[in-house]
Amino acid sequence: MMKILIPTDGSVYSENAARVAAGIAMKHDYHLILLHVVDDKGLARKTWRKEGAESVLHEVRDILLEMGCKKEHIEIIIKDGSAPEKIVEVSNKLNADRIVMGTHGKSGIKKLMGTVTEKVLQISDVLVLVVPPNYKLP
Repeated sequence: MMKILIPTDGSVYSENAARVAAGIAMKHDYHLILLHVVDDKGLARKTWRKEGAESVLHEVRDILLEMGCKKEHIEIIIKDGSAPEKIVEVSNKLNADRIVMGTHGKSGIKKLMGTVTEKVLQISDVLVLVVPPNYKLP
């Protein structure tokens, strides 16, 4: 079974990465893990952020379902903390075969490529597939 971790922040880039992951997954016996990390800075708004995280994850899950993925093959996880570390931690804990993520995040290329994606690439022992911003599924 192929386990694919899809970190998402609700950006169009992470949605595109989720589509790529679904395309790969459906060629195999698969388990998709959708992960949203709630940054642990500014704890006062944590409840609001958790609700936002659920909304983001359900939107991405709906995209996967539209593409033909089965609901029972999709797991949803919300973690608090630093995104790169939590992405790698979840990947290791669940024995993911690969991580599929976008180059950009909600706040643009600098935020994600400069921090999250780049850091995940540096610290992950798992194959990381980075989906370019202009990639279109065939």
